Amino acid sequence: MEKDKGLKSFILRTLGYWKVFLLSIVVFVGLAFLYLKYTTPQYLVSSVLMLKDQKNMAESKAVTTFANDNGLSALLKPSENVLNELDVLSSRKLAGEVVKELKLNIKIGEKDGPKFIELYDRAPFDASLANFKTDSIRERNFEIEFLTDGKVRITNEDEQMEKVGDLSKPIQTSQYDLTLQPIAQKLPIGRKFLINVVSENAAINTLLSSYTVELSDKQATTVNLQLYYPHPKRGEQILQSLMERYLIDNRDEKIRIADSLLVFIDDRLALVASELNDVEAQLETFRSSNRITDLSEQSRMLIGNANDYYNRLKEQEAQLKVMGELETYVKNPQNQRIPSSTVIQNSSFAASLNQYNALIQDYEKKKLSYTDSNPVLQNLKSQIASERSNLLQNISSYRKELQLTSAELGRQNSGYNSQISKVPARERTFVNFSRQQELKQQLYVYLLQKREEATIAKSSNAQSAKIVDEAKSTNGPVKPVPSIIYIMASLLGLIVPFGFINGKELIRTKLNSESDIERYTDIEIIGKIAHNASPQTLAIGKGMPNTVLSEGFRSLRTNLYYALQSKSAKTLMVTSSINGEGKTFMSLNLGNALSLTGKKVVFVELDLRKPKLAQMMGIMEPSLGFTDVVLGRNTLKDVIIPGQPHSNCYLLSAGTRTENPSEILLESKVEEVFNELREHFDYVIVDSPPVGLVSDAMIIQQYVEMTVYVCRHNYTKKEQIEFINELKRKNKLGDMYLVVNDVDMRYSGYQTYGYGYGYEHEESSNRSIWKRTFKK
Repeated sequence: MEKDKGLKSFILRTLGYWKVFLLSIVVFVGLAFLYLKYTTPQYLVSSVLMLKDQKNMAESKAVTTFANDNGLSALLKPSENVLNELDVLSSRKLAGEVVKELKLNIKIGEKDGPKFIELYDRAPFDASLANFKTDSIRERNFEIEFLTDGKVRITNEDEQMEKVGDLSKPIQTSQYDLTLQPIAQKLPIGRKFLINVVSENAAINTLLSSYTVELSDKQATTVNLQLYYPHPKRGEQILQSLMERYLIDNRDEKIRIADSLLVFIDDRLALVASELNDVEAQLETFRSSNRITDLSEQSRMLIGNANDYYNRLKEQEAQLKVMGELETYVKNPQNQRIPSSTVIQNSSFAASLNQYNALIQDYEKKKLSYTDSNPVLQNLKSQIASERSNLLQNISSYRKELQLTSAELGRQNSGYNSQISKVPARERTFVNFSRQQELKQQLYVYLLQKREEATIAKSSNAQSAKIVDEAKSTNGPVKPVPSIIYIMASLLGLIVPFGFINGKELIRTKLNSESDIERYTDIEIIGKIAHNASPQTLAIGKGMPNTVLSEGFRSLRTNLYYALQSKSAKTLMVTSSINGEGKTFMSLNLGNALSLTGKKVVFVELDLRKPKLAQMMGIMEPSLGFTDVVLGRNTLKDVIIPGQPHSNCYLLSAGTRTENPSEILLESKVEEVFNELREHFDYVIVDSPPVGLVSDAMIIQQYVEMTVYVCRHNYTKKEQIEFINELKRKNKLGDMYLVVNDVDMRYSGYQTYGYGYGYEHEESSNRSIWKRTFKK
């Protein structure tokens, strides 16, 4: 329901500007007509270009290998990324080359009303520029008229120039020299032509703005090129030139890269060859100084010799040890028989030992047959002793021989070990030289191969793109489309005033519709009071005509009846946020509307700082009132003024002015005053000060059952609604309702429910309802 109300309010507010919408549509449609009449039509020129995939290019094996190499792939295909090629096709560089080639900054045509019609191939002459006198060329339009005797008149309004010159000769202008070269055999004498001259940069911008490049499909490498141009043949020439220039640039780029690569490879070959010679010379010197033929074989021989001498040394040491033990054994007289040893490899010692053992064996046999004194045994003993002495001498002599041999073997073994310890360093140095030699040699061979491949690639005719469809224009103009222009003009005719109206709403700071209030607060609106065009402050009363204003107060009275029917007392406080929102006007007319139902109503003027209610009722002289009763100077009966403005209405004015109105309201006597008023009157209407200025209303709210908060149409600011919400959240004002004052019912966007004339009988019917409800 709330959305429907807001939509209805928006529609009503918008319909109030229907004349503005109609005028806007007429203006924009007229502008569209003028645009279509004076705009030069545009033709669509299109073509298709295929960017070849490198993998599908039929090249030789060597060339394919070369192209697949990371460093040289650009030679056969400058860019493997199609998106990059799209950027190249739409680049300023390519457009600039076409502009210079076709002289697109110079247009020759005729004037057809306000339109400029380019002649292109129908022009009887050509124009060129030279001797530029400024860095930045400004656009100029020259009028050309051919005269007799090969003369031509050239005029320009911007430079206030009019000159007569000869054809094919430069004509000086303020920016450059202009030369006209005839093409047709017979020039049209007296016919006027126009030459439009702009800077090349401006011509490039114009070309790029009307030129688009896009892929035909995400999975394809074909590219659609489109150009909008007012002359179909000229547009075909421009688009075709763009494609051809792109192919030429790719070819030239491939050759340029190949040439630079060949120069680089030749430089590297010379450097690598020099480095390879140096490394080979160093390796040769190293091998000669260290007598190296085959380092691995020599290392194996050194290790074998060292092992051989080591084993022989161990054998000598073992024999020395055996000879020492044997000598100790022989020197012991208790040991007769000496065991033979296979370890001892000395033949004389072995023979002496065998002789000795044979004598011992013979002695032991004969000892069994002879006595110890027998000369045979004595002779054998003598021989054994002599042989033992010889054996010891042989042992000593052999030991010395073994010691000398072991020392020599040790020296030989140490020498071989020393040579073996030097082998790793030599081998490391040798490997380092060999590695450098191999690396340089491989690099040299690689560069030779790449040099040959670069030469092949340079001579290759393979193109990175192919023109699939030549440039072709449409049969008729494609822009502007009249139907679309008129539709857009009509939409703009609606959008512009709509935006203006809503723009005003966005910057508006004051409330001017019911939706404004409902958007910012959920406090119930129980009344909308129309604008009071009359200077009279009393809007409703006996004998007064029914108006939208009076009907608003009657509706407010009815809504208050339902809001107060569950309350025992009928005390209302009328307040607002600031001065000027009409709270006193609201208090007077609301109380008067209630009194028309036969109820006794008393007005309490509690805006003690700026009292206006008494003056609004016609009481200009100061009178006793509320302050006098609270301070005990008078009684309530003495100060109440009856019959204001009608017989059922009474007034308790503010009373004597005081300097401390807030302190007066805090007196305990105030509660007694309100209790007494409730006893004698059906309704107590309190006109309080504005809540946003002073705190008096916060003090008064404890004595009332309802607060009528007044907001004024196109006066109350939107941010004040948040202040009202805060009052409700903190419960500073009890049972609060909103009343919107000074509403312009024609354009306000408030729900009026058919307010107007024709409610003559409502007053009597309302009065009967009040009488039945409040009958004492």
